[in-house]
Amino acid sequence: MFVIHANMVVKPEQKENFLEQMKLLMQGSQAEEGNIRYTLMQDINDPNAFTMVEEWKDEEAMKFHNATEHFQNFVASAPEFLAAPMQAKVFSADQINK
Repeated sequence: MFVIHANMVVKPEQKENFLEQMKLLMQGSQAEEGNIRYTLMQDINDPNAFTMVEEWKDEEAMKFHNATEHFQNFVASAPEFLAAPMQAKVFSADQINK
């Protein structure tokens, strides 16, 4: 399993547009067969900072997601509402120690 944390800072005047775009992205992503979790979190200290927490069954599921129309539409429209480039980190969900 893979986990992604995608951190985004939104332009305050574009926050509503961002949230509407996120609804579409989340609906499509959550319906994908390889998706385990796709949840948007808002920073408690910065109302314009968000993190998308994603969990994917495997690498193939992540690659499939990145090629979907709903994800590509989000990527294309992101410069309209993001104040800075999205920062994403990918983690292996394998347990490190027991």
